[in-house]
Amino acid sequence: MQISATEFRTNVGKYLEMALIEDIYVVKHGKPAVVVSANKNARQRVFDSLKGMYRYDGDLEELLDERLREL
Repeated sequence: MQISATEFRTNVGKYLEMALIEDIYVVKHGKPAVVVSANKNARQRVFDSLKGMYRYDGDLEELLDERLREL
């Protein structure tokens, strides 16, 4: 679901509840600002996006450790 930042601010509780079921894309001035989603799959989605960027075949914890060492 995509909503405006104003709509999100006005009804934040409603959208936090909805985020348990589907991702909420908040748009500000017509541009994507933030995605609100349930935490249960967030770590896996971050891993999948990093894995694609770095072509990494290890597991999530190894990738996160490696990235933190680079900082």
